[in-house]
Amino acid sequence: MPPRKTPRKRRSKWTADNILTDPSSPLATADLRSVLTHPLAWTSLTVDERRHVLSLFPDVALILDADTEDARPDLESLINDDAFRADCAAYVEDLAQGRHDPQWLRDAWRAHERRKAGEFDDFLVRKFEGDWGPLPEHMRLEARTKKTSSDEADSASNGCVSVQQDEVGGDDGHGMVDGGMASGLGPETTRNK
Repeated sequence: MPPRKTPRKRRSKWTADNILTDPSSPLATADLRSVLTHPLAWTSLTVDERRHVLSLFPDVALILDADTEDARPDLESLINDDAFRADCAAYVEDLAQGRHDPQWLRDAWRAHERRKAGEFDDFLVRKFEGDWGPLPEHMRLEARTKKTSSDEADSASNGCVSVQQDEVGGDDGHGMVDGGMASGLGPETTRNK
């Protein structure tokens, strides 16, 4: 009897890199929260991988036995954590939509930089005016830039700090004035230094 040929094992098409980026990945339809909170998800990691994962946790309260060799995620807390649930769902949705594809990410960052540089401002003004009518003069970027520059010059001469708030209610910067939040201030408010 001739020796029996054993069939070759097929190599999986999923590697660590493409399973996290390909929209047709099994992760794109998986219950990621259940996968990540399964006890084997933690015990299958090496010690270094476990340390790395724990270093990414935003809150030490979600880590049991922190700063010990037995440190591990508090799975009960994670299972009931709405932020964890939402983040898992968002990741799966983004993966399914192709938003983790390296080319998509490069294009998205390029577009972000172009928007930040103001390349689309004229288009946005035309779109706004087409949908809603003329853009009020005080909302135009040129008018706001000039007003901010003149307000800063006036404030510097009289010892005040000027805060310009966005029309939607947010501020133009980080909302800080002399170490305090600018909340509660009107659209154009000054405080003494």
